[in-house]
Amino acid sequence: MSPLDEALTLLRDGRAADAEQLMKRAVRLAAEEHGADSAAWASAQSDMGNVLLRAQQPAWAAECFRAAVAAPAPPGEDPRLRLGYRLNLGIALALSGRLEEAAEALRQSCAERRAVLGPEHLAYAAGLEPLADVLLRRGDLAGARAAIEEALPILLRTGHERVAGAVALRGVIRQADGETGPLFPALPDLPDHLVERVATIAVTRVRRDVDPETAYLLVAHLANALRERLGPDHAATVGAFGALAAQAAERGDHVGRTAALRRVLAAHDRQNRAEEGLSAALGLAGALSDAGETENCLLAYADAAARAERIGRADRISRTLFDWGLALQGAGQPEPAAARLGEAVAAARGIDDAAFLGTAAAAYGIGLQHLGRPIEARGALEEALSVMDPRGDAGLAARGHLVALLDGQDCGCAGLRAAVEQAYRDFVVSRVPAGLLDRFDVRIVGNSFVVDVAFQREPAEDEARQVEEIVRAGHAEFSRQVAGQV
Repeated sequence: MSPLDEALTLLRDGRAADAEQLMKRAVRLAAEEHGADSAAWASAQSDMGNVLLRAQQPAWAAECFRAAVAAPAPPGEDPRLRLGYRLNLGIALALSGRLEEAAEALRQSCAERRAVLGPEHLAYAAGLEPLADVLLRRGDLAGARAAIEEALPILLRTGHERVAGAVALRGVIRQADGETGPLFPALPDLPDHLVERVATIAVTRVRRDVDPETAYLLVAHLANALRERLGPDHAATVGAFGALAAQAAERGDHVGRTAALRRVLAAHDRQNRAEEGLSAALGLAGALSDAGETENCLLAYADAAARAERIGRADRISRTLFDWGLALQGAGQPEPAAARLGEAVAAARGIDDAAFLGTAAAAYGIGLQHLGRPIEARGALEEALSVMDPRGDAGLAARGHLVALLDGQDCGCAGLRAAVEQAYRDFVVSRVPAGLLDRFDVRIVGNSFVVDVAFQREPAEDEARQVEEIVRAGHAEFSRQVAGQV
């Protein structure tokens, strides 16, 4: 076994320090036997750099590759033997965040590869791809696009596996550069397994390489391209629409989020994937809730509950009913909310999850207490406290409500909520420019705020943005207080 192979084995066994010591010894022996700056020494430095890259030490690896590049080539040596040194130097520098140095090293690497191997060689394309990546990260979109557009035809002709990464990278670069046409035109020319790799690589890249707005648009392009190429029910297509829904949620695009989730749900239903369909249905219900589509949200939860019943698992049934009950509470429908929460508690008794049973029973008991049903409320609250951690938020809320019930006192939630509503109202009014608001009202429905705003005059664009930010800040501040009450 060579020192490099032995070091890689040590790395796989989690012995990074031993691997590094082994490669240091190999470099020292090469210098002693062949001389520092010899071809053998340069090769040993390169091997050590590769080990360090795999050990997540790119800065140290870069210095090893730099030493290998600097070593003079002996007369008659095949120039192809050293082409990897400068490429790996550029990659190590890029991983170290030294993008300007990386770009220069990679440019030189490409020039060397073109001169030695020719402009149609696979190894030349293999050098162009990391150069395009670094130029993208530096913001040189024109340079990045030129590099990847030169590399991709070579990779397509050779059919090399690297084509998947190049296709994904080109899509990212095109989107970042404002391309209005297709971002992934090469997908029809690739076999299915490479199309799937394109999807995986592209979704990973957009999280790292581009701003959120660009990333969202790119994933939308990708999802639709995969739907056309692989079909709406392929796992890669469904995964891309799932990623699109997640990004839409992050940017507050409720329409895009619900549309993507509906596609995911339909795909699971067409394939009779009941468990995945239930998860998608619950995701859709949550998205509709966030979008303020209360009626559609409740219909979605009813659909999810029916799906859970068909699956027949008590844990699925109880959690779905619990979520539906909370949604009904948030919609200001306390009677049906209590009914669903009671059903959730009954189902939860059949699973081995005391924490969830306690949370569900606490929510059920508090809901019953607010409805003026003290005997039922006491039983639910006592059951909750018998199985849950009394120090958690739900435990404290349950105990506070039970104490008030046993003392014959009002739980005080109505007064607390009125105080929170007034505090939220004062928070906004005191911060909005004078003379702009005609009315700002807020009320708590379930565990959410419903606001009503009227202006004395049409606000300017910056004023409207300021009011929106103030209302959002108030929502974030006082939602915590509402959540702590139940």
